[in-house]
Amino acid sequence: MQVDPEGESRPLISLFSGAGGLDQGFKERGFETRLAYDIEQHCVNTIEHNHQAASAHQEDLSEIDVDTIISHWRTSSEVPPVGLLGGPPCQSFSRSNVYKKDQDPRDTLPRHYARILNGLNDELGLDFFVFENVPGLLDEDHIELYDSFKRRARAAGFIVSEGELDAKYFGVPQNRKRIFVVGVNEDRFDSRFQFPKEDENASTPTVQDAIGDLPEPIHFSRSLTPEDIAQEAGHPNHWCMRPRSDKFEDGSLSPGEIKGRSFRTLAWDQPSYTVAYGHREVHVHPNCNRRLSIFEAMRLQAFPDEYELVGNLSQQIDMISDAVAPPVAEALAWALDKQLYLSHEGTDELVDQHLSSRRNGQIRLELNSPE
Repeated sequence: MQVDPEGESRPLISLFSGAGGLDQGFKERGFETRLAYDIEQHCVNTIEHNHQAASAHQEDLSEIDVDTIISHWRTSSEVPPVGLLGGPPCQSFSRSNVYKKDQDPRDTLPRHYARILNGLNDELGLDFFVFENVPGLLDEDHIELYDSFKRRARAAGFIVSEGELDAKYFGVPQNRKRIFVVGVNEDRFDSRFQFPKEDENASTPTVQDAIGDLPEPIHFSRSLTPEDIAQEAGHPNHWCMRPRSDKFEDGSLSPGEIKGRSFRTLAWDQPSYTVAYGHREVHVHPNCNRRLSIFEAMRLQAFPDEYELVGNLSQQIDMISDAVAPPVAEALAWALDKQLYLSHEGTDELVDQHLSSRRNGQIRLELNSPE
């Protein structure tokens, strides 16, 4: 592991950073995003707002030269990065996307992730990488893209492992399956990454657990500022679409029922459907009188309450829909930390114990470095 001048550090580079869910999860385990990239300025602003150590840049990662990233890194950090994080935009791979294009430029983004991974490892050296996407990437239409990414990652010098994790088994009040590819540097480590195990007997938090204590949010208005929303509703992201459909008033909606893509009503005593919203498809609150607020969706993704998304309402909907649930990222960070830096023994037991403590609201388990 690289050590910075002020003590032990685990600096990271983040690609396709979005809302920063991967970054937040790794931050909880002691890693630190020092350099971040996204094509959207509101995502760059969100990373900079919540990850003060990060130098964030608005860049098209399908066009950026690796030398530019290396130059940015050497300007922002005195030590090499230990890892690379990233989840290329997944809309073109999503099974729920009914408007797919035959030639979607986003289909090339896994290849550009691999290109950047290869260049960074050659020049700076990386201990590991983490790649995230939707299960639809495994479908027949996209499997060659997925297999090509793994081949390129192996050629870049990494032992590649892949797995599917469901957020509901990691203390997240939501059914959310995502695929992860994790690679460890074959020149530095001699074993394949072992994914944290899902505890299928665990009690998944419910919508009531996540948002039952929140006051009513503020309805959208173009004149609202984050300060206005925070003052009136308690958090700068606790605002929602103004309810306009008659369904919110005529009694036709019931908790836990789905009436088309646009009206999926949550039930208080169940976990949420997957937080992935298209145009006017934000899930309906269990009270059936409105759609969820952004802050409620953040709670369903298990972001910490102090986290804030920056941007207009539509941009915030996009960010929270695409985000990795931080506890899932934290479980991956915990496993990487244990397997690569602390020891190779007892990883599953320690990760399980750690996740159990999170679910039960206990203090996080801490590990001591071997003497």
